[in-house]
Amino acid sequence: MELKLELLEYQETAIKSVVDVFEGNDKNTFDNACTNGIRSNICTLSNKQLTENIQSILLKNGIDAEISELTDEKELTIEMETGTGKTLVYIKSIYEMFKHYGFTKFIILVPSVAIRQGVLSTLSTFEKQLEKIYGFTPKAFEYNSKRLNKVTNFVEEQHPQIMIMTLASFNSEDKILNQAKREDLFVNIPFIEAIGRTNPIIIMDEPQEGMDTSNSIKQISKLNPLFKIRYSATHKISKNKIYRLTPYQSYKQGLVKKIEVLTVTEKNDEAILKLELSETKNVKSPIQAKIKAWHQAKSGKFEFKNTKWLKDGDNLGKITNNPSYLNYSISRINKSLRTGKWSVTFFNGVEIFEKQVSGNVQSIWALQLE
Repeated sequence: MELKLELLEYQETAIKSVVDVFEGNDKNTFDNACTNGIRSNICTLSNKQLTENIQSILLKNGIDAEISELTDEKELTIEMETGTGKTLVYIKSIYEMFKHYGFTKFIILVPSVAIRQGVLSTLSTFEKQLEKIYGFTPKAFEYNSKRLNKVTNFVEEQHPQIMIMTLASFNSEDKILNQAKREDLFVNIPFIEAIGRTNPIIIMDEPQEGMDTSNSIKQISKLNPLFKIRYSATHKISKNKIYRLTPYQSYKQGLVKKIEVLTVTEKNDEAILKLELSETKNVKSPIQAKIKAWHQAKSGKFEFKNTKWLKDGDNLGKITNNPSYLNYSISRINKSLRTGKWSVTFFNGVEIFEKQVSGNVQSIWALQLE
């Protein structure tokens, strides 16, 4: 089975929002973006032009400048609710940025190995379909300190490169990327400096997960990013937020799963575990009772009707084939000397009285949560 790539308007808007930040940038080529064997990302726009582009995008997306938290820092924020495809959005944004501007160096920074594997899986799943759309496939790989030749290729290659790495792989001075004294250095400089000379665009997946500590900021700055682009549903730090897909918007568009609670009304009152003590008999021991309860047929249909004669110890869930009643085992059938009314008490503490309908509130809550 192959997952089919769909064109979804909200995703396309998020992608276009990022691409349009660089509107007017000279397309990177071998001639203008390659120095001393290192292929870099080059931005030819001034800070003023970038700001004007960002403000134009905010206007189109209906985002107030105050909410966007505008800054001159080379950072962008994309706010997307979980489950709406943000991984695919930033992957397609990479394809678009190469297509429009010739940017070739991208790093996807992830907070954990699990998320890294998810990114690699998404890249693999949609590789052929994206190839058909764009006519090329970037070289995507996970950083591995034992395969530094891939890092060398990342620095030198003219073809678009995507390196997926965790923050832990370079967040301390003793990590291999930071080491300055090695036999396999890239032109006698630490690998992290060589990467920095490519001016990669860094995609920060869930940046709130440790990417904004003082040490992380220091280490990421060594990569000398052309831009940092933040993707999350729950940003703690937001800079130049150019696109928002809020939980409410996601819900209204039917993009995320909804929580639906079974209504507690007479129309659907099987949900309230309604019980009614309808008959008792005390002709001979043991005392017995019939209880009206919701019975479940093999077809799954519910019917509110009398049970057979029940005695102490009988389990209402088994009698009615309704698992909602499995916590209802009779502990006592009794007639009050004061009122003269019969009652049935269950081991779970619920008590029902003759000719009185009862629904256990705690059971209602439990069933709704279930």
